[in-house]
Amino acid sequence: MIVDFSHYDVGDEITLRNLLVQDPFGQGRVSKMMRFTVVRDEKDDTAIPERLAPDVDLPDPSQSDVTRRFDFNRSGGMWTINGERFDPDRIWANPRLNATEIWEFSVSNGHPVHLHLVQFRVLSRNGRDPHAGDAGWKDTIFLGDETRVVARFSGFRGKYVFHCHNLEHEDMMMMANFEVI
Repeated sequence: MIVDFSHYDVGDEITLRNLLVQDPFGQGRVSKMMRFTVVRDEKDDTAIPERLAPDVDLPDPSQSDVTRRFDFNRSGGMWTINGERFDPDRIWANPRLNATEIWEFSVSNGHPVHLHLVQFRVLSRNGRDPHAGDAGWKDTIFLGDETRVVARFSGFRGKYVFHCHNLEHEDMMMMANFEVI
């Protein structure tokens, strides 16, 4: 991110605020996110590159011969995956290093789901094309429906988790292990 403070004077303070906060005047403590103080004059020789990130080969779903399904739901008063609470000794999936797999997620209500190690591409939501916000690499996605993703398990072998990113749900063991072999 490049922020241009050139039209401010030394000593000026600029506060970044969240205007979506439920505060009618945007003045509450939670609306104030970050404060910048201009402390010196400085020549800025930064430039925004023509392309911010290189083209990346997204995983090709036709290269997958494995499909796994995970249901994020409530069972017995607890947040679970496939009806099970987290068991640190249980491995839910064993993708091979550099393998491509399709993972299907279903939910009873919305959950932001995060996969450690893995970046993935959204293939569909409820059998329809993903929306514009689903474009590109993801490691976390909000599930409000049936969602299919394709992931390439590259980088490192080892044990990782995937989980709901709602802290309360994660704390209530809505997570599971996978191990890249």
